[in-house]
Amino acid sequence: MFASVDDIAPHVLMEGIHARPVHGDQITLAIVELGPGIRMPEHRHLNEQVGVVLRGEFTFTVGGETQVRRPGDMWVIPSDVPHSVDATGDAGCTLVETFCPPRGDWADTRREPPARGVWPPR
Repeated sequence: MFASVDDIAPHVLMEGIHARPVHGDQITLAIVELGPGIRMPEHRHLNEQVGVVLRGEFTFTVGGETQVRRPGDMWVIPSDVPHSVDATGDAGCTLVETFCPPRGDWADTRREPPARGVWPPR
């Protein structure tokens, strides 16, 4: 299967957070856009989560440890570990995240029509 980021209808995870996923049998890969000043409250899920920042920066709290993450920074969140996100800066940020097992719970979220995202830059 092949896909282009701009052709994927984004899931609205909450206002200001959009995910454009592709799903395999055992993993989800998503481009996630966080708008400026967005806060995702502490949550947890059964999916292991691994990611990298492409653009912008945010403050990440994982299992009680807080760090600012910038382009090139990566993370691993084991299954069921609480985490929260605060997007800092005026431009928001873009992440690549993987989830195992795949994010089946996103199927119930609202989707917007496919459109050009902030990333990749043109």
